[in-house]
Amino acid sequence: MLAFLRLTRPLNLVIIALTMAAMRYGVIGGNLERGLQLLLSELGGTVERSELLLPEGFGPQMPLLHFVLLVLSTMLVAAGGNVINDYFDTRIDRINKPGDVIVGRSVKRRVAMTGHLVLSGLGLVLGAFVAWRAGLLVGLLIPAFSIGALWTYSTTFKRRLVIGNGLVATLTALVPITIGLYEIRWLQRTFAEPQIVGLPNGLQFEMEPAFQELWYWILAYAAFAFLSTLVRELQKDMADRKGDEAEGCRTIPIVFGMKWAKTLVLLYIGLLVAGLLFLRASLLHDDLSFWYIGIGVIAPLLISAGFTFSANNRSEHVRAGQLMKVAMVMAVGYALLIGR
Repeated sequence: MLAFLRLTRPLNLVIIALTMAAMRYGVIGGNLERGLQLLLSELGGTVERSELLLPEGFGPQMPLLHFVLLVLSTMLVAAGGNVINDYFDTRIDRINKPGDVIVGRSVKRRVAMTGHLVLSGLGLVLGAFVAWRAGLLVGLLIPAFSIGALWTYSTTFKRRLVIGNGLVATLTALVPITIGLYEIRWLQRTFAEPQIVGLPNGLQFEMEPAFQELWYWILAYAAFAFLSTLVRELQKDMADRKGDEAEGCRTIPIVFGMKWAKTLVLLYIGLLVAGLLFLRASLLHDDLSFWYIGIGVIAPLLISAGFTFSANNRSEHVRAGQLMKVAMVMAVGYALLIGR
């Protein structure tokens, strides 16, 4: 049982759940809270946050049960994809990491295949239920597309030039976008009319969420997820070059060489750092954002870039990838500071 659990890569699943929670409570809830803070600042500090008379249920509007089911759906689909990826990667893993091979040793191949089908099927059913409750057809297409994409990636695209990395990066970017699709749809239903915020003196203000601004945040996170995942995939390809080459894979390190792969990693990290510096300089002027983004996100990105540049063996490429994952987790964590 524990061996099968390892196949699902539970740490990655936890990161998915944390990302979705950060989008709901950080990006969506945080921006609603920022709207209240702007109102309080316009009042010149004469009213405290606790004195505002808010509409009932003010905050993210997707029902909690549906949100939990959506998170479970996404985690189950991802878990099924991780299992099937290891199922088809057995021969590659015997070369790259012989001590960590699970399928065919600790877990029988038919058990792994059955586990993939069960996990993916449950994820699709839960995703379909939430999409039906939300009246959102595209919500059903996302898990269906993800299951098909993960299967095709594991069987075919992983061994092809560029397309495999792009597919994984696209699936990662879909995680924050999924929350945006559901949460903003529910917000639009609830706030079809401006909400009334009351003050202790009897005055009232109309408050309407800026849906476009919410999408800017969601899409910014999706862009970061896409580009940072491209970096991670390239770092993994460089670490796994020996086994991939033996199996006839056409990854960038194999086709164009390690120097080109490293150059692309440095280019993508440079784009990420430039984007973060632009956002921090143009939109995020508070001290907390300045130091958090600088130390928590940009620093690990730059260290990962340095490790990638100097890496000469598999363990060094793996270490660079681990630092990249730290930067990704820290970027997700920033969402929880938006409303502060």
